[in-house]
This record gives sequence, structure tokens and C-alpha cells, in this order.
Amino acid sequence: MLSENVRRLRTTDGDTVETVARSTGLPIPLIQAIENGREEIAPRALQRLAQHFRVKPEDLLA
Repeated sequence: MLSENVRRLRTTDGDTVETVARSTGLPIPLIQAIENGREEIAPRALQRLAQHFRVKPEDLLA
């Protein structure tokens, strides 16, 4: 599930929501919404998150 995977990867890496936002160029409220259960995001946002966490986009969705 996207929300669980993003939160797990972020906390495992020791990142804050702010750090992820800076690295990806995504707004903090979007990252918070994803972690709180928003499952539908733009493909470009998914790609940016995957790049940040060094995983494939489909791994974030699994």
C-alpha cells in the first residue's frame, strides 16, 4: 500500500516529511496526504518519490 510504503521508507531512512519534500520538489501537504492514505497521485509524483527512495515506482504501490 502506497501510504504504508512511503511512511516506512521515510522513517527507515531517518527522513522527515520536509526532507522528502525538498528532495522531490513535492509539497509537504501532498506527502502528508499520501502517508495518511491518499492512494491516487500523479505519475510524476510517484516517480519522484521512487527516485528519492531509490526503488521502482511499482514497489511503492505494492
